[in-house]
Amino acid sequence: MRFVSSLKSKIIISVSAILAVIIGTGTWMNIGYQRAQMESALEDNVLIISNTIEKSLANAMLDGKSKEVQHILEAVGTYHNIHELKIFSPSGVILKSSKPWLIGRKVDAATQKWFLEGEFKRPIKRRDEGVFSVLFPIANTEQCVHCHGSAAKLNGILAVDVSMVQTQEKVGEISKTMILWALGITATLALLLGLFLTRFVTNPIRDLIATMERAERGLEARVQVRSADDIGRLGEAFNSLLSKLERARRRVERYHYEQMKRADRLASIGEMAAGIAHEIKNPLAGIAGVIQVLKKDLAAGDPKRPILDEVLSQVERMDKAVRNLLSFARPPEPKMTLADINELIGKLMDFLSPQFAKNGITAERRLTVGLPRLVLDPDLMQQALLNISLNAIKAMPGGGKFSVETRAEEREGGIPGAIKIVFTDSGEGISPENLGRIFSPFFTTRQQGTGLGLSITQWIVEQHKGELGVASAPGKGATFTITLPLPMNEEQTRSV
Repeated sequence: MRFVSSLKSKIIISVSAILAVIIGTGTWMNIGYQRAQMESALEDNVLIISNTIEKSLANAMLDGKSKEVQHILEAVGTYHNIHELKIFSPSGVILKSSKPWLIGRKVDAATQKWFLEGEFKRPIKRRDEGVFSVLFPIANTEQCVHCHGSAAKLNGILAVDVSMVQTQEKVGEISKTMILWALGITATLALLLGLFLTRFVTNPIRDLIATMERAERGLEARVQVRSADDIGRLGEAFNSLLSKLERARRRVERYHYEQMKRADRLASIGEMAAGIAHEIKNPLAGIAGVIQVLKKDLAAGDPKRPILDEVLSQVERMDKAVRNLLSFARPPEPKMTLADINELIGKLMDFLSPQFAKNGITAERRLTVGLPRLVLDPDLMQQALLNISLNAIKAMPGGGKFSVETRAEEREGGIPGAIKIVFTDSGEGISPENLGRIFSPFFTTRQQGTGLGLSITQWIVEQHKGELGVASAPGKGATFTITLPLPMNEEQTRSV
């Protein structure tokens, strides 16, 4: 079965079958042609022999030697290929024959039928008997009247039967020879084809397969290209592919090594930042409290109040940065519960309304009614939603449009499989080179900020088994999509 399934065997079998059909058809046609030619020659010989016998018998009867007719038939009947000679009457009775024991019997029905149909002087092939038959009418001429009278038009019919056995044997020998030649040629061509395929197809393909197997263990493997044909070009293409994969593997290894070093540095920075943030947080709270006390002691129109307000704003900014550092370095354990995502978004939009108004931003919410509840940490998810919204506000310093949309993502049976939260802004957008880096810790393109907001947001979404995606182009705004999976038991979720 393995031989039949190989490419070489399939080609050899297919081509051999085609050759066998073509050569066999040609051989069959040639044998038929040779048979027709030999039978045609035999027909000519039959006519010549029949004419000769007919003239000899006519001369003997005209000389009045009718008794010698039987001797002539018996003598000529012994000749090679002569099957039978006979003279029969119009009524079908054999008068003379090279086989004396047939005299007085009736001729066979076929011969009598041919006589009645007037089939004279034309070879009639009797293939089932292996005989050519020719009928010659013996007319009752003026020279014959004194012996046979004038009542009958025919004195008899001469039937010459010549055997086709020798011709058939020669045709059989020719057929055997041509069939053997056809088989020999087909086998030789199949063998040569097999050798050719082995040399130029099978062996190169086996080398290619062996190289592929070696490439699974190491990309250093290469195919030895020995020809410039399609197989050779395939080997060159495979070698080129392996070279590209090897270069890509090295780049990936270098990138992985750099990321590992970066992760190690980030871990160290995170630990250090956590310690620093913890040390800074309490003093910041004290500073803010003192400023609040000082602010209360000043009159409403005192020029120092704006200064204290600016100091409080900077303290709040530092406090936010410290909280982000702590969240990144020591993320809290999520406290999962059932929550309505539309309700969380509604509270967020209400909270940010002053910010939208202050920056000239038109906010729009398109929340699908009747969404099932999700299992999530409301505080962490609120932080994630807030981070994305604040980034959108910062991306539209001159005003713009901000929208948030919720919708269900259906699966088989019409049951929602997940809920998508889509944030869209008309801000400055994100450049292609920065699009893949915005979720990296400490990456930011702004003067202020720690670059931890989106990194923390991604971590929060991943803690909820969800996905965070982004699509953007410079000058065309940005779209952030959070996909949160629904719980397995949705009916129970809806009832809580």
